[in-house]
Amino acid sequence: MRDLSPTERRLIELVATRGPIARTDLSGPLGLTGASVTRAVASLEDLGLFDERPERRGVGGQPKRLLQLRSGRFFAAGLTFSRKCIEVVVLDLAGTIVGRTDVRIEQQPALAVAEAASTALDRLLATHGLERSALVGLGCAMPVNFGRGGRTVTAHGVFRELEDPTIMERFLATFEMPMLLENDGNTAAIGEYVYGREREDGESLFLLHIAFGVGGGAVIDGVPFYGVNGNACLPGFLYPEGSPRPSGVDLIETLADAGYDVADFNDIEHLMNDCPSLDAWIARAGSQLAVAVQAATGFLDPSVIVVGGRMPTAVNSRLVSHILKNAVEGPSRGVCLAPVRASALGPEGGALGAACLPLFAKFFNGHSRAHQFRSFPVFEPQ
Repeated sequence: MRDLSPTERRLIELVATRGPIARTDLSGPLGLTGASVTRAVASLEDLGLFDERPERRGVGGQPKRLLQLRSGRFFAAGLTFSRKCIEVVVLDLAGTIVGRTDVRIEQQPALAVAEAASTALDRLLATHGLERSALVGLGCAMPVNFGRGGRTVTAHGVFRELEDPTIMERFLATFEMPMLLENDGNTAAIGEYVYGREREDGESLFLLHIAFGVGGGAVIDGVPFYGVNGNACLPGFLYPEGSPRPSGVDLIETLADAGYDVADFNDIEHLMNDCPSLDAWIARAGSQLAVAVQAATGFLDPSVIVVGGRMPTAVNSRLVSHILKNAVEGPSRGVCLAPVRASALGPEGGALGAACLPLFAKFFNGHSRAHQFRSFPVFEPQ
């Protein structure tokens, strides 16, 4: 496939994040005439990127034809980490989850888990009639911080051995295909921007990522904001280790100490209706996260702040309710807090964000203007 121009990438982004959308509504954001938009759309339709269908209307008149991304044409795979397993997902450019599976970690060495995940990916692809050559690439979302220049990592609780650069290199090479590795907060923010963004969200989004720790990620004016080393948007420093924190691990340990059988994030869902310990944790964590909302508003001034990560959707929604109840003031005189909402993707945001990375790199204008880290060559699908 040929390289896409910045205008074509921007057009794809608009259709992805605002679609279904009529051609007539693209001229303004693109700064192009209607004829130029028609030519650009036709070129991308020839590449198999768009479907165009008539708008469903209940009144007479000629319906508009609406553009949307085509399902089943371009694919990517993603890996994301839980406490007990690696989730493997295959996603198409339109945001449809083609298939998913889990690989249990269970105290295995990192390289053994990589081999198992690679095998699971092959089986998942075969189940859906796909080969690796159909993939744009593989994205990997890890709970890590990066060293200077983004070339070394500090892992959070999963595989400390990946802090050895040689083992990390072998872990990534196990998959024998293009790879983009990123912090899980950054990937979740990109996934939310592309596949979970609501129409009123605007172009700038900050995501509070509640998983192993308290992380975050941001997309500002359509561009992922990584920072120099890939460690931007980390609000966890507001909550010192050794003290109660609004983190997923803190919640799991709190529930386990109270006698509940909880070992991973997906064990929390069944406790939503009758668990005083969970209720108390949500109230406390919501109060703590209100400070992070205030800080994110002051530093980034985003159009929306999203609470997401590995937690069940119901937990995210209740956290937002408690954040808003705290009535925290804006970060400065006359400055209002950014709107806050729960993630539209819920706990699936991690896997979607990981698989979205290679698609974002290939098709979106924001990535080409952002600082790119830890990338392997992007494979060209047939």
